[in-house]
Amino acid sequence: MEITKTRKIVLSAILAALGMILGVLEIPYPLAPWLNLDLSEIVVIMAISMLGFKSALFVCGCKFLVSILFKGPVGPIAIGQITVLIASLTICCVYYFLSQHIKLKKEWLTYVVNMIITMLVFATVLFVVNYFFVTPTYLMQKPAWYTELPFAVDINAFNQQYGTNIVIPEVLSFLSPYGQAIFIIYFPFNFIKGMICAIVYYIVRPIESKFKEA
Repeated sequence: MEITKTRKIVLSAILAALGMILGVLEIPYPLAPWLNLDLSEIVVIMAISMLGFKSALFVCGCKFLVSILFKGPVGPIAIGQITVLIASLTICCVYYFLSQHIKLKKEWLTYVVNMIITMLVFATVLFVVNYFFVTPTYLMQKPAWYTELPFAVDINAFNQQYGTNIVIPEVLSFLSPYGQAIFIIYFPFNFIKGMICAIVYYIVRPIESKFKEA
């Protein structure tokens, strides 16, 4: 069944609302208690599959606006919502690009490869964003660049503040102490979150037909 422009707009709004609901259902991340896993990125993957790239971008923007309207700005300058928007746009752009260029013999294998690459890129982008701007902004409670931090930040600082026991592996010794802390906290978290969303979406994918028929 062909999806008309009006139907696309309606479905995009429904997906954005669903993304908001999924964003509220959070599971604490064991290694860093101030972070929470959620399934809100499922709607971005679903939008690409059901509606195409432009509509998926629209869903990303709607998720951002709906979150601000219902939750209020999270952090200085709504940095929480801005980070989520960057995350959604990254997944949207990377997954769409890969889905157009990587076609393997088995559909499930194509999906697995595309999702692993997508989530690796997603986790890398979020590491960079957190390193340069997001974490300094949260720590300073105002827009701040990483060079503006008036104190040293390393994994010991996070462990002392949050009562965690995160250890830096030797393989990350090439990074600065600050870089090590940001990487070991945010890269695994975002990759795990992304892969959970990818797995859950693959399981619930049959419901797409019901959305299209609505």
